[in-house]
Amino acid sequence: MIWLYLILFAGLVAVVEMLATRRLLVPSIAGFLEKAPAFRVTPGLPDRRAQSVQFRTLDGVNLSGSVWNGEQESCGLILYLPEMDGNHWMAPKYCAALLDEGYALFSFDFRGQGESERPSGYSASHWMTELEMRDISAAMEFIESHPRLSTLPILVFGVSRGGVGALLTGARYPKVRGVIADSAFGTLTMLRFFADRFADLILPRWLYRLVPNWHVERTLRQAMAYNESRRGCRFVHLEDEVSGLEAESVLLISGSADTYVSQDVAGQLHRLVGSGSQHWVAAGARHNMARSVHQSEYDRRVLQHAAVCLQPSVIPADALLRPSAAVSQAG
Repeated sequence: MIWLYLILFAGLVAVVEMLATRRLLVPSIAGFLEKAPAFRVTPGLPDRRAQSVQFRTLDGVNLSGSVWNGEQESCGLILYLPEMDGNHWMAPKYCAALLDEGYALFSFDFRGQGESERPSGYSASHWMTELEMRDISAAMEFIESHPRLSTLPILVFGVSRGGVGALLTGARYPKVRGVIADSAFGTLTMLRFFADRFADLILPRWLYRLVPNWHVERTLRQAMAYNESRRGCRFVHLEDEVSGLEAESVLLISGSADTYVSQDVAGQLHRLVGSGSQHWVAAGARHNMARSVHQSEYDRRVLQHAAVCLQPSVIPADALLRPSAAVSQAG
């Protein structure tokens, strides 16, 4: 008889826990998902060297962008994906060395940003969703329709949320030869990092450690599903698609002083992509600031990676750069 009471008690505890999770914890986490960090982004200014272009997504959103070096001979195309609250005019800031080297450069504004259309009821998020991936898909179709750009091998370069998009584009499109992701992160990895940090503020660490890992992961996914239902979109999880990436074609960049994408999150992304990828940690750099702190080293690494991926006959694939004393390197 005592076993029956124990089973009934365990069932009651499970039901109470489920209700508490669904009614209290899941909405709280979903609320956190909707709060964007206070990024300090200075949008770029129009550049006379660029040719403005417009194109349309499959769901009817008009996007604006620009092409640099589009009509001259080039050994490759760089597709630049801007960060949250940024615009496509920021592309020359990160890709200056690539432009000087003669690469063609194409960038555009995601829906709701810069000069692109802002659909009714849409609000941009710092989390990558399938809506932004639709924008990238339209950009890839634009490239295929362009008489010059369609003949060039492609490297996708993104910063922060754009870096997440760059990695996903590399995983989804076999034509992409290389990826550079600056200050990128895995959505689930980032959310788990903040969930663990928040739990430490409200629970004794020993008690939180008793919660099964599968339970935490399930609760986070439930919170994301709750948020998706409210926003009418679907989050994209790099963790679920990373197998489509060739690790050797990826350069990851992070800053040692980044308080948003911590070194723990950046390291987990490196392990997720694979040991064959490169991970450069720029000493003293905050979020998205690696080039501002170490411009020459940043440009040198970006140029080398582009050459390895897009011009393998020009530079040996095993060529290594000697990191300067001002930076550190992982991986």
